[in-house]
Amino acid sequence: MLKFFRFIYTFWALLVFHVFMIILFPVFIIPSLISKKGSKLSFKAIRLWSFLFSFFNRIIYKVEGKEHFKKGQNYVIISNHTSFLDTPAIPQAIDAPFKALAKKELTKIPIFGIIIKTITEVVDRSNPRSRQKSKDRLNEVLKNENSILVFPEGTMNRTDKPLQGFYDGAFRIAIDAQAPILPVVIKGAAKLMKPSSFLMKPGKIDVKLLAPISTVGLTHKELPQLKAEVVEKMQAELMG
Repeated sequence: MLKFFRFIYTFWALLVFHVFMIILFPVFIIPSLISKKGSKLSFKAIRLWSFLFSFFNRIIYKVEGKEHFKKGQNYVIISNHTSFLDTPAIPQAIDAPFKALAKKELTKIPIFGIIIKTITEVVDRSNPRSRQKSKDRLNEVLKNENSILVFPEGTMNRTDKPLQGFYDGAFRIAIDAQAPILPVVIKGAAKLMKPSSFLMKPGKIDVKLLAPISTVGLTHKELPQLKAEVVEKMQAELMG
């Protein structure tokens, strides 16, 4: 019987997800296509969608540490990833436009690919020339436009460990742009929606912004130490 009610709830949650996504879709896309300043309006629409999804599904995101995000400063935002419910968490925690990093392959998906191109920064690492072009573009974004969101584990954590191994990409991006890293820790999302299941249930998800970590003066030689510092701080928060 309990599973039946979870099916009903999940159907409702997915309905809310898609209805408001469709309603707000033009605002996600059009302002960003018109101008770079339009990304602010697009972000407000994404943030509104996140709050509507949360409100109507009774999935409450409790956010702490907002004082660590300083408006006017662009960050490489690094977050753990255990559930699809992590996605609405970041727009509620970060009250300023940011773009998630996405692989080029995702742009080939019909319709969804258009959204990816518009609201994310697409990275192409297929050859040295494209890698350099992506690097230059990310430097430009961090210096003059928005923060960048990266899930450094590469995929959702399906293990019993607090974190999976981090890839180097996010740290290379931060060092190249000399941009601070803003670690974000999300707890409780997997309890409401497991990474291996589409069933959901209502509840509370804790989101905490940790103190930023400077990369000023760092080079790629210090990358391992930088990564280790971020992992240590995020693990301590997850296990605390």
